Amino acid sequence: MNLKAAGILILTVAALAVFSGCTATTGPTPPATVLTPEPITPLTTTTPITPLPAGEIARIKVDHFGMDTTTATVYEFRGKVQIRDGAYKDVQVVIRYPDSQEYSFDAGGMGGAEPVIREFALFPADRYKGTNPDKIIVLDGKRYATTYRYENGAIAWVATTDNPLNK
Repeated sequence: MNLKAAGILILTVAALAVFSGCTATTGPTPPATVLTPEPITPLTTTTPITPLPAGEIARIKVDHFGMDTTTATVYEFRGKVQIRDGAYKDVQVVIRYPDSQEYSFDAGGMGGAEPVIREFALFPADRYKGTNPDKIIVLDGKRYATTYRYENGAIAWVATTDNPLNK
């Protein structure tokens, strides 16, 4: 090997040795930055409730009355109870059969300044299949008879202020 090539090699190695520490940090290594995602706020939407017509204080909207469509073994009455407005400490849906047997669903307190809807489910005895019970709405202990309405493909039982029931 000639002297010129050896000198270039020694200079190259020396330069690499001198500059090899220039890119490293002195002292402790800083901790790695951990990225945390921004919290996701779920979008809450409220379904608008169509207010009941004037004169109606409550309404039962029937979803299903008969045998459970998934099992065909349970006799049931499912739907929604809606009140017009005002606050009630206790709202109940009652079905009463001709032999005076009653089944009730206690929806609890409902109401305020806006209309409110709550789902209910009643499970009368199988012996009442094919029988049409009275549908009653109870608002804070006051019972109201209901009137059948069929509107736009939906079945409803409507309670009005002029239709109170004596117990």
